[in-house]
Amino acid sequence: MNKVNENSAKPAPKSNHVPFGGRLRAERTSRRLTLEQLSAMAGVSKAMLSQIEQDKVNPTVAVMLKIAAALELSIADLVDEQARSHIIRIIPATDDSYTFMADPNCTIRTLSPLNMEKNIEFYRVTLEQGAKLSSEAHFPGSEEFLYVNKGRVGVTLGDQKATLGKADSIHYRGDVPHTIANVGKGSVEAYMIVHYRKE
Repeated sequence: MNKVNENSAKPAPKSNHVPFGGRLRAERTSRRLTLEQLSAMAGVSKAMLSQIEQDKVNPTVAVMLKIAAALELSIADLVDEQARSHIIRIIPATDDSYTFMADPNCTIRTLSPLNMEKNIEFYRVTLEQGAKLSSEAHFPGSEEFLYVNKGRVGVTLGDQKATLGKADSIHYRGDVPHTIANVGKGSVEAYMIVHYRKE
């Protein structure tokens, strides 16, 4: 998801972090790839790859998908077996590693496990009055679903615009630039699903 990009990754708590980084490092070194080479293959910066391998940050699912695709693997191949075997996975509201973006105007928090093999991401988005969230095009074929729990939201894709109120929902293409804006007088709380189609 572009709006949760590699630069917005948060420091990974050592107690909760699934060792994606360690498995990535082992896979990369076994193939005798340098960080520079993997960076070029995956389209992820060398600095971000280094931080991921050192378990200093939790990568977004979009970044994990890029890395896995470059190595011709699934995300599950890079996640430890113990974490994958859990039948129930709770994401505590107090776990800040799931908050990818937080500033006075906008907060984005993922509601789906970071290590889960999937082509779907689930988010809670809050926007203060006058705030907006602009995104570049995601992967080809991707789509978004947005549900407004509070406030009024304007969604813009090119010259197409739509306005939603409380309890309204919308589906739109995610592979074109788009903007979600708070067009009401109060704050907005919305829930978003991003679906990445595999071409």
